[in-house]
Amino acid sequence: MICLDFDGVIADTLGFWDRLCRQAAAEQGLVLPRGMTPFARLCPLTFLQLGADLGLDAARFDKRMAALSLEQESVAAPFPEMPACLETLAALAPLCVLSSSRTVFVRWFLSRHGLDGHFRDVLGGDRHPGKAAALRSMPQAVLMIGDAKSDIDAARQAGLRSVGVLWGWQDRSMLEGADYLAERPEELLTFARAALAEPRG
Repeated sequence: MICLDFDGVIADTLGFWDRLCRQAAAEQGLVLPRGMTPFARLCPLTFLQLGADLGLDAARFDKRMAALSLEQESVAAPFPEMPACLETLAALAPLCVLSSSRTVFVRWFLSRHGLDGHFRDVLGGDRHPGKAAALRSMPQAVLMIGDAKSDIDAARQAGLRSVGVLWGWQDRSMLEGADYLAERPEELLTFARAALAEPRG
């Protein structure tokens, strides 16, 4: 099985979540400075952690972010090359989304863009205690594809290979521990084949 993060890997949602982050923070009296990039160094990359780092009521912030996401008529689109990439990846191995976003939001997005048929399962943040634990619970998993340091850390803790994507929310310096770095979605196919070809012990 190949596990993929959602935001910043499949979905080009950084601007979407940045806008909602500013709204949810403002509702607690915090105005974020223009130009601030709240997700760039965040680890783990979760809204609960972001709320805590900002000095907000983290649980309230996390819940509000989830609610706001479901109120939006327009979200974002998949990264342009990802639909074709997912189709090919799904022919290589079963796919699973492993995300910190809520499961209902991820499923809605995938369905809206005709991508839901590529995935065997969708595990949002409401369905797992943490990505490392989720990966350890999937003995068939061989690869984690993510855009954040916490994705790479989770893969390492679970004993899996990892790919850090460079079109996502965090830059190369945050992804240094990845086994592979992908600059374009098409490179994921090469890395997936390599991981799947390794003997399992």
